[in-house]
Amino acid sequence: MAEHWLLLRSPTADPACNMAIDEALLRTAGARSRPVLRIYSWSEPAVTFGYFQKFPAHLASQYTVIRRPTGGGIVYHTADTTYTVVVPPGHALHTATAQDAYNLLHRAVAGALKSSISNLKSIPRGSYECFQNPVAGDVVTAAGAKLAGGAQRRGKSGMLHQGSIAATVTVEQLTGGFRSVLDAEFADYTLMPEEIALAEQLTREKYATEAWNRRIT
Repeated sequence: MAEHWLLLRSPTADPACNMAIDEALLRTAGARSRPVLRIYSWSEPAVTFGYFQKFPAHLASQYTVIRRPTGGGIVYHTADTTYTVVVPPGHALHTATAQDAYNLLHRAVAGALKSSISNLKSIPRGSYECFQNPVAGDVVTAAGAKLAGGAQRRGKSGMLHQGSIAATVTVEQLTGGFRSVLDAEFADYTLMPEEIALAEQLTREKYATEAWNRRIT
């Protein structure tokens, strides 16, 4: 039996707002009770870096640099396709091991990439950015080049998976991959007023602040 998911097609937003929306979705996951696939884009060239990393000051003159709420390395958001999966507490992806959930979500992404690898674009490289070194569960080409990676955060609110695909992937292609691998059926979703208010607060008080982005972990 198909599982009912929600599809959030977010409008283009600034980097701090994009990270804030993801955290707001995680904090409110239990109230929705359904998984959410969010697909979004960036209003300006941006770099996100992992929760535990040091602020990459050498990139700040070229990009808006934002700390993610998830782990992982540096990701350049210029020509990539970005998506988020948020599941409520107790969902199979939340109770699975981090590696098993990572593998399953990337199988869905690999399914979408079957029809979009030809659109692969060049992503700038950094000395320790995420797309240099594939890890177990990443989507790669036959030659071993990394096409898609992600990072997770999980806790009592549920699970947040933030993913980046080094290709232009349409909403239809991505949902098709999730449909074939996870048996997901999608209904369009828009943010509720309380979710918008929370995201605005998180943008203002957290993700747009020096205290968050340049903090010492």
